[in-house]
Amino acid sequence: MKKSCDALHLHLPEVMDLAVTDADRIDAVVLAGAPNEGRLKEVSPERWEALIDLAGKPLVRHSVEPLLKARTVRRVVVVGPKAELEQALAGLDVDVVPPVGDIFDNVLAGCRHLSAGGADPGLVLVAAADVPLLTPDIIDGLVRMCLERGGDVFYPVASRETMEAGFPGTKRTYGTLREGTFTGGNLFVVRAAVLERVAREAKALIEARKDAVKMALTLGVGFVLRLLLGRLSIAALERHVGRKFGFVARAVIVPWAEIGIDVDKPADLDLVRAHLGRRGG
Repeated sequence: MKKSCDALHLHLPEVMDLAVTDADRIDAVVLAGAPNEGRLKEVSPERWEALIDLAGKPLVRHSVEPLLKARTVRRVVVVGPKAELEQALAGLDVDVVPPVGDIFDNVLAGCRHLSAGGADPGLVLVAAADVPLLTPDIIDGLVRMCLERGGDVFYPVASRETMEAGFPGTKRTYGTLREGTFTGGNLFVVRAAVLERVAREAKALIEARKDAVKMALTLGVGFVLRLLLGRLSIAALERHVGRKFGFVARAVIVPWAEIGIDVDKPADLDLVRAHLGRRGG
């Protein structure tokens, strides 16, 4: 594990320093339609989670502003309550699209907005509205890593070591692979055309995510068993998902703990406020 992480850090500056061309820029979709009906309701009366105050501005602005400043991002579409988000994002160069259903449907809505008029947006970065510690450099680094590897669907993962070094004591959900123990990021990069093609299968997988039996039936019992036992390698995971859905899947190990930090409970809000205070923004 240490060897692979060292190699990543050695290669990262080279990726970050490359000049940005039009071919290196992708569009982004931000999902901001979650109602404030969970634990965050204890600390904020806002109707929508994306509008909860964080350091003097709505939570969603902390996710959108770094995207707008990133050199590798072209356009930004935000999916959520239109009137409220247009007010919260006033002055920012974004399009707001009303939500149409579940998470996957809203991702599709954002991608379809980007493809209005028949244009193919190609790769699209999809982010949650509650990832407030993103920076333009992190976004540029992730996009560069995805473009360098090539593929259709990219999911960033951070090791337990990376998370604990960046945010000691933070509780996250981890999974173990042969290469180490990882948590998933709160954004991903996907080819828009792939989403349309695998919509039915993807929705079935999302619906099965909290049901072990359904998950096993969807992905295969042997695969799920190896995953649960930590006997699956990243390469095997990529191959299985790729064969199952018919696209090139990539798990991207990233060195940024910030990608793994979202805000879905009061303790997360306290953590992020403290971090922003130290960072000065």
